[in-house]
Amino acid sequence: MILLISFLILILLGLPIAFSFGIAGLVYILAATRFPGNLAVTVSFSQLDSFALMAVPFFIFAGDIMRYGGVSTRLIAFTKALFHRSSSAMGTITIVASGFFGAISGAAVATVAAIGGIMIPEMRKAGYGQEYAASLSSAAGYLGILIPPSIPMVVYGVTANQSIGALFVAGIIPGILAMLVMILVNRKQHRKYLDLKMFEKDAQGAQQVSLVKSFGAAFPGLMMPVIILGGIYGGIFTPTEAAAVSIVYGLLVSLFVYKEIKFKDILAIAKESAFTSAKILFIIGLAGYFGRVMTLIHLPNEISTFILGISSNKYVLLFLIALLFLILGMVMETSCAILIVTPILLPIAMSVGINPIHLGIIMVFDLAIGVITPPMAVNIFIGSQISGVPVAKMIKPIMPFVLASMALLMFIVYIPQLSLAFV
Repeated sequence: MILLISFLILILLGLPIAFSFGIAGLVYILAATRFPGNLAVTVSFSQLDSFALMAVPFFIFAGDIMRYGGVSTRLIAFTKALFHRSSSAMGTITIVASGFFGAISGAAVATVAAIGGIMIPEMRKAGYGQEYAASLSSAAGYLGILIPPSIPMVVYGVTANQSIGALFVAGIIPGILAMLVMILVNRKQHRKYLDLKMFEKDAQGAQQVSLVKSFGAAFPGLMMPVIILGGIYGGIFTPTEAAAVSIVYGLLVSLFVYKEIKFKDILAIAKESAFTSAKILFIIGLAGYFGRVMTLIHLPNEISTFILGISSNKYVLLFLIALLFLILGMVMETSCAILIVTPILLPIAMSVGINPIHLGIIMVFDLAIGVITPPMAVNIFIGSQISGVPVAKMIKPIMPFVLASMALLMFIVYIPQLSLAFV
């Protein structure tokens, strides 16, 4: 009770979640003198002392290089050429471009910032309402953590001691399905927010984009996910090595092919990536310490007993797990939720025959929906900052995407083959 109450009080007081983990664990350690005082340092360090975890800063750096290196603009030009000029086209372009960029960055926020920053003004010119354009970009941004490579998948793989390569492969079909569902929702919803006069004026003035030329320009960027997934699945390199290769490849493309950045820009990009990585890794280190304290007091065993007391039926537990992570995704940062709950739920899931790779995809999909679901909908906040639309006005337009994603989640939960077909 000391541990959990301290943690909840610190969260309610607005303390950053990483410090909440650390201080709550320290309060308990000081109260229970049977544990060594240096436990926080040793456990946090050992949590971060992982070769697989190096993939997190590497993928962040590679994503930032490609973002500043002009990949997003070329992906958008290519997706414009792919689709016919209809009233739903700009929304479809935003969704597909977000999917492509997600296959490079592995992060939801980076996807919203890179694609939304360009596509929100473009959608406005095509007659889309400002609040709908902002909401659509925010919703499509969650593809960044669903389509591999995905930073939350790396975190789950390290925490659950599962193959990160297998998780990447398992995420491909759910990611593509999520993209298709969003396209269908956009086709149905966009007319409610469309100014037909603006659309017709924009359509008349739009120039035809050459598919061949745009594909040629986007090809170097599109090759990055092929190199990453092909190299991992082909056994050429590990996910961590693939992340390092993607940095080298991203630099070559951005410096010598697109020529959007110069050597002097690399340090500034690296600095931004380092800050982002530090935030995530700091949370991972202290969350590991918090989890160790929970293990020492046998809290996971007590929670497992309680959950299995509700039901030991595999399908009921799948529903409860999906519901739990859906709620956690609404109030907690993605990596934190994975780090805290995985050690508790993984033994329970495996005891009733749930595949740990399938469990990881359920967790990531759940938490991806969480980044567009209030109250802690980080994608909505980023979309609001980019567009200038108040968060309150984005809730209604984004809800159809949230509800459709929840419906798809149930298929992912109860049809394991959608995740495990190629694993």
